[in-house]
Amino acid sequence: MTITDPLRPSSLDEAVVATVAYSDIFDMPIEVTRLRTFLIGMSASGEEIVDALDRLVDEGRLEMSSGLAHLPGRSGVLPIHAERVARAEMMWCEAARWGARLGRLPFVRSIAVTGGLACDSVADHDDIDYLVITEPGRLWTARALCVGMVHLGRLRHVDLCPNYLVAIDSLALDEQTSYTARELAQMVDIVGAEFLDEMRVANDWLLKHLPNAQLFGEGARLTRTRVGPVRRLAEALLGLSIFDRFETWEMNRKIEKLKGVVSRREEVAKPDESSFSPSVCKGHMVGNAAGIEVAWRDRLRRNGAL
Repeated sequence: MTITDPLRPSSLDEAVVATVAYSDIFDMPIEVTRLRTFLIGMSASGEEIVDALDRLVDEGRLEMSSGLAHLPGRSGVLPIHAERVARAEMMWCEAARWGARLGRLPFVRSIAVTGGLACDSVADHDDIDYLVITEPGRLWTARALCVGMVHLGRLRHVDLCPNYLVAIDSLALDEQTSYTARELAQMVDIVGAEFLDEMRVANDWLLKHLPNAQLFGEGARLTRTRVGPVRRLAEALLGLSIFDRFETWEMNRKIEKLKGVVSRREEVAKPDESSFSPSVCKGHMVGNAAGIEVAWRDRLRRNGAL
């Protein structure tokens, strides 16, 4: 288990700077509403945050442009942000449609969008990241079926990435870090809100990092999926003990392959976020968490907030 102490700003001004600095890592300015939701280490109202922003702008520690806060000298993130927001708007329809399809697969109980799309900021190389909650004992079977959907999506020129699967009996996460807290807090429910809310509650430690965050999804993107007789029949068949061997074989085969993947980040020898077990397949193979933490702390030091 990896646990990091939450950043505890000494004032609201420091908390606002820390939150803006975190978004800057992703070339994202941040609006007041989202800043309040993801305010790091402190709870505050929207009005209090606006007052803090005014002070910080007057002091030259932050800048505001068209209602978006960003670090000094980083106005270059504004056109990048505008382009990514426009791209996200175009992707949401496909994300909901394919998320609903994933949600109808055997043993899949919940689907949420994560990654860049979850915060409406999609780079031109980004795919659609999903978190998938499955029935216990059939996570790797469900993953194999999800991979089949990924291949179908490619035929339609849609890049799907169900890269985080967790079973219902393992919703409490080992990684208790600022990065994981933010990923949990910003995920967008597509299918199965009940278990997604259960996952947030099981990880209520995220409120130590993000006191203003919500433990229950807003449901704005929820899609109703009907469980038909074909899925029920498939689950009854694939749930037979004879298919336990396939579950074990698929798990061992894929873990062996995935553990050999090297991070695409040069400073990380192996993916620092990946995790594989009978109840978890966390295929975050880039190794972002360590690099993000370093970049964030560096921005805070340069801004005098650390």
